[in-house]
Amino acid sequence: MAESSSVQSLDRAFDLLERLCRSHGGMTIGALSAATGLHKSTVHRLLSSMCVRGYVQRDAATSIYRASMRLCELSSYIVDNLDMVEIVRAPLEELGSQTEETVHLAMQEGRDIVYLHKVERGSGAIRMFSRIGMRRPLFCTGVGKAILATWPDDEVRAVWQQSDVRPWTEHTIVDEQAFFAEIEQVRRRGYAVDDEENELGVRCIAAALPDYSGRATYAISLSAPASKMTDARIAELVKPLLDTRDQIATVLTGGAGPR
Repeated sequence: MAESSSVQSLDRAFDLLERLCRSHGGMTIGALSAATGLHKSTVHRLLSSMCVRGYVQRDAATSIYRASMRLCELSSYIVDNLDMVEIVRAPLEELGSQTEETVHLAMQEGRDIVYLHKVERGSGAIRMFSRIGMRRPLFCTGVGKAILATWPDDEVRAVWQQSDVRPWTEHTIVDEQAFFAEIEQVRRRGYAVDDEENELGVRCIAAALPDYSGRATYAISLSAPASKMTDARIAELVKPLLDTRDQIATVLTGGAGPR
């Protein structure tokens, strides 16, 4: 019975903390009580414990409670300890086996993406030019556009304006208005397409790996020669790509999935 009571208290505490994290400007005990259905005395007791541990702060003048930066401190430790390649290795191997296409994991670094992992299937396959550690601009890659689509427009515009926007191929988008129209399309459909914009003869479909906030710094992709990667083939690859995205996102977001 005591164990059940402890679990219930922990569950209630997490509920309060999550509501404070999502609130703009914090909440009073009364507002939290109304939102959760908990008695005010229960809310006060749980908040007091979290204040002692440094997870919540109380404004003495207004009696408004806010989540503290302690959570950011802990999240930074979690991110530092994540080995992204190990997290995605098995799902990407499975994706490569399922599709028989080249699979990439890329990370955003500044205005570029860096390839971190590659799965190349089939001994007779045409080898992609990409290699681990290779950098390419965010604006002209499928993985880059997928990542940028999870960012606010002002941050996307800053990347565009600070990038060396030039035609890597005859298909590279170099017009700002056309680029933002492309980003909006990525947001609507949930994945990005690199239509020979980075490398002639290669098409790619990519999906971002958002964190708990919905923002991404990593993305995965499937690439193939343009002669093989037809629009019909892309349509076939969308589901396995997004299923793999969801599988990985479940790990990154603690079960919340992509937002």
